[in-house]
Amino acid sequence: MSQRLRIAVLMGGRSHEHEVSINSGNGILSNLMPDRYEGLGVVIGKDGLWRIGSDAPRPMLEALQVLCPQIDAVFLALHGPNGEDGTVQGLFHLLGTPFTGSDHFASSLAMNKPRTKDVYRAAGIATPDSVAVRQDQVERGLGSLPDEIAARLGLPVVAKTTKLGSSVGVEIVRDVPRLAQILIDFMRYGSEVLVEQFIQGREVTSPVIDHPDQDRPVALPLIEIRPRVSAWFDYEAKYKVGGSEEICPAPISPELTHTCQEIGLAAHRILGCSGMSRTDILIRDDGACFAIETNTIPGFTRTSLLPQSAAAAGISYPQLVDLLIREAVVRVKKRLRWEAGA
Repeated sequence: MSQRLRIAVLMGGRSHEHEVSINSGNGILSNLMPDRYEGLGVVIGKDGLWRIGSDAPRPMLEALQVLCPQIDAVFLALHGPNGEDGTVQGLFHLLGTPFTGSDHFASSLAMNKPRTKDVYRAAGIATPDSVAVRQDQVERGLGSLPDEIAARLGLPVVAKTTKLGSSVGVEIVRDVPRLAQILIDFMRYGSEVLVEQFIQGREVTSPVIDHPDQDRPVALPLIEIRPRVSAWFDYEAKYKVGGSEEICPAPISPELTHTCQEIGLAAHRILGCSGMSRTDILIRDDGACFAIETNTIPGFTRTSLLPQSAAAAGISYPQLVDLLIREAVVRVKKRLRWEAGA
């Protein structure tokens, strides 16, 4: 690149993951290669207003009129609803502005946990048995539903909101009365709650990147996650320094490593992911592997897993940021040429 590209790092947002996103965005800004990129922080406030650099906050449409003419690409560091779910991706798609990560189709699909599991199963990827409970079922009265779920899945179960990340709205439920209450409480996060079979075993994550110099996704080293401050990999274990022990490469057999990396690659492909993804996997004591979910915008904080895995593969944080930006620019240029019939 003979001229530095102007990169807007979009962070914040109105979701429960606002602070995590700010940390990710600041990490990306501080790791842009200065000889290749000029960074510009753009923070979406909890009120929905956009602040470009040190400017005063503006409504979104006004901010885009100011922002788009002065940038070459957007690095999306948003997490959760209205950031990771395809909405912002669709916006920049229409504007023709290159952005990192998956398009609006893949982002929306991967963000919806029940639909992701449907796709896993259709592709032959093992995933824990589950039941999706809709808001209308709760409004009509739960009746015997909690008992029926417990009979089918056993106890404990894992209850999850369907469209949040960073382990927000996730709980291991050990009895039927608590399950009934959780189904009511979690509806405040959306219109559906996923109740999933609890799998006892080791947790690993399988990061994948689309390298701009290769024509296929690349599986990075696995990371095993061992929470220290809680019984499972919850919000505190993820983001508190020292909250978990993260071992990379994961100390598992070559055969299990290959299996989990193939799961990560398969999930990346079948969901239609671009740029990067990170699929969380549980390994049961008998060696059976179960895909849990796929993240299309993994965290970029100093404790985040994707940068750790890339480092184990010999890719520094600045190099990882560079790869993702270059992949985004190349991908959008190809799409625009195709749309123009060239």
